Amino acid sequence: MLNRPAAIYDRPFQQRGLLAKLTAFITCLLLITTIAYPQAGKIDSLRELLHNTGLPDSQKIDHLNQLASALNPDSTNEALVYANEAYLLALKTNNRPAQVRALLNLSEGYLYNDSYEQSLEYGFTALDLSRQLRSDASIADAYTNLGWIFYDTENGNFSLQYHRDARAIYNKNGDRVKEAVALNAIGLVFQLKNEYDSARRYFDQSLQMAIKENIPGTISAAYNNIGICENARGRYQDAVTFFKRALNLETVRNARLSQAETLNQLAYSWVMLKNYPEAEALLAQARSLIENASSNSKKEKLLDNLSISSQLYQALGNYPRAFADLQEYTHVRNQIITRSKSDAIAALKSKKETQEKETEIRELAAEKQLRSFQRNVLALCIVLILIIGLLFYSKLKQKQRKEKELEEFKQALIRKDLDNTLLEKAALQDKLKYKDAELKNYALYISQRNELVRSFIDDLSAQKQEGEGKKEDLTRFNKLIHKFQHDLDINKEAQDFNMSVDEIHKDFFFNLLRKFPELTENERRLCAQIRLNLSIKDIASLNNISVKSAEMARYRLRKQFSLEHGDNLNEFLKQF
Repeated sequence: MLNRPAAIYDRPFQQRGLLAKLTAFITCLLLITTIAYPQAGKIDSLRELLHNTGLPDSQKIDHLNQLASALNPDSTNEALVYANEAYLLALKTNNRPAQVRALLNLSEGYLYNDSYEQSLEYGFTALDLSRQLRSDASIADAYTNLGWIFYDTENGNFSLQYHRDARAIYNKNGDRVKEAVALNAIGLVFQLKNEYDSARRYFDQSLQMAIKENIPGTISAAYNNIGICENARGRYQDAVTFFKRALNLETVRNARLSQAETLNQLAYSWVMLKNYPEAEALLAQARSLIENASSNSKKEKLLDNLSISSQLYQALGNYPRAFADLQEYTHVRNQIITRSKSDAIAALKSKKETQEKETEIRELAAEKQLRSFQRNVLALCIVLILIIGLLFYSKLKQKQRKEKELEEFKQALIRKDLDNTLLEKAALQDKLKYKDAELKNYALYISQRNELVRSFIDDLSAQKQEGEGKKEDLTRFNKLIHKFQHDLDINKEAQDFNMSVDEIHKDFFFNLLRKFPELTENERRLCAQIRLNLSIKDIASLNNISVKSAEMARYRLRKQFSLEHGDNLNEFLKQF
């Protein structure tokens, strides 16, 4: 972009530095538009597409934005109409990215028309919406737009801030084309601040990146701006070299306004080198290109041309012509920018920053209230959790207490049932002892009776052998002996006794037979009689056998039970 500081002019012409800077800004905007949208046939094709009534809203918005961006440099008023239509349609369809693009087109259009307040308003709106969308590319474009607004109004610090922010995003996203333009813009801001060494560094970086990426427009702009830096340092011959390089590229690209600006700057170098004829010819050529241009930015080029022309004719001693050029310069300049406009832009910037600070304060206050609310909610939740925990704990303890009481009650019932069972068992044992005592007494009775009967039979048998009687008496006597002997052999009372023992001691016989299943019936009965503590003599009498047979049977039982000599058979049988 083109720019020339006021310091290199004579005192009467120092004001023209502002216009050189304005010219550089407009050239840069033209460059960006040229990069983004090639002009050949583009505008006409877009207009034809917009006549298609069946075009979807999204495509229509996109075509409107493209058309507005293409028309902004040369037909700004028409571009504003298209940009406004695109914005309204984007609002209607809630297409927020398209809204950002339309807002940037509106801001750029009003900037071309020197309506800085409106341009700044649309620029800030685009930036806010881009931040909401979290679109780095849109944010960077908005930063670039705002940077040019503040550059145009000579607010160098604000402009530098936005261009640097834009360059950082382009670098992060790897957009080398726009980064090269951003580097050039940063250099222009340093030119605006008369810091030419810093400006030259950024122009060199922009040039290297533009050559690497093959961006002709940026290459020519970098050559032009380097030439301006060389002019500022008084190196006019070096400046001529860079201007000629820029001019060659602009001629190939047919960039007429850029050619006009380069011709103006080259003419200034020749004025400083006192080559006045060459400078006059270049200024005339530049004036012709400017007058034939339709771009709104041609006024900035005209200002540069008038300023250099005034200085040229002053050097030639043609003061009337120099004064006429100076008057025309002042008239055109007053149409573009005034100090009041620059101050108004700065005030708008301050107002915007104040609003952002107020918004930030409100957001911080809201965040603080939210944190306070969250803390209160958290505290309430903790209290509720504690209450619920206490209730649950109380319920659990109550449940455990009830379970414990129920368990104790069950244990009491079990103990009571056990006591009842023990009592019943004791009663049964007492009853069994009683029955055993009865059985024993009954057994003793049977034994004694059998002994008595046997003794009686023995006595009768002895009387039979000794006595002398009638035959009939002997016969009756024999029958009586036989009857007693038969009763003794049958031993019906012993059978009844055994049946009673079987009935009363079922468990005993069951347990005994489970362990010794090979026992005979007589052996089982002998075991029961021994368990009743009957003597061998009583057992022999009860079973109508000899004492010796009873002892042998007892001996066989001990052997069958595998008892040792000292083991008590009666105690062994009581285990069953």
